[in-house]
Amino acid sequence: MNFGFLFTYASLVFGIVGGCKIDVQQPRKLIRKKEQLSVSIPCSVTMSSCSKRDPPQISWYVFKKDSHYQLDLRSPSGRYTLGHEGLTISSLSEEDSGVYYCAAALLSLAQSGAQAIGQGTALKVSERGLNGAQALLLTLLVLLIVYSLLVLGIIVCIKTGRFKSVFKRRRNKSESKEVSARQVIFSGVVQELSKRNLVGDKMQTAKLLRNKRLRLIPLSQMLIYWSWEWVLQ
Repeated sequence: MNFGFLFTYASLVFGIVGGCKIDVQQPRKLIRKKEQLSVSIPCSVTMSSCSKRDPPQISWYVFKKDSHYQLDLRSPSGRYTLGHEGLTISSLSEEDSGVYYCAAALLSLAQSGAQAIGQGTALKVSERGLNGAQALLLTLLVLLIVYSLLVLGIIVCIKTGRFKSVFKRRRNKSESKEVSARQVIFSGVVQELSKRNLVGDKMQTAKLLRNKRLRLIPLSQMLIYWSWEWVLQ
């Protein structure tokens, strides 16, 4: 086993040299951002048993798919800002996507291994989406288009007479319903009148028969009287 390699790796990660310990804490996560926005990548450096006269030098490295390099924190563009809490990148673009490493080293003890590096934070920059105002404007535009199409459709229907035909059909349907209802009512009235007439006819017939009987009774009595009178003679 190569103990020298393990010692060098431990010195780089934990920064332990001659009792001086440098610790770099960096979140190992994925940060997603949109274009033209800004992002802050946290990084904290702590030292123990080290000389306070020699502050650590902070540097940042980025690893991309096809390249890796150290960030120029003094770039004239001013997109990179180094603070106590980490690195801030402004005006993001898709080219800024990559894994960012925070490194700290003591210049006086750097050659002895007094340096440390974080675990890396991934940054993914995508195309900028719509903000709230733009989304609201787009929604209003869609509603305006739908309203315009609706008004245009109504105008076309009026010009072509489709509304009149529709209303005429509905009116004909309503009139046919009214006529059928009237027919039903009229048929009911006719049936009721026919029933009443039939009852009246029956009553008149019974009355006539009763009158005939009344007329026949005296005639029969007269015949009986005449027959008895003839016998007695």
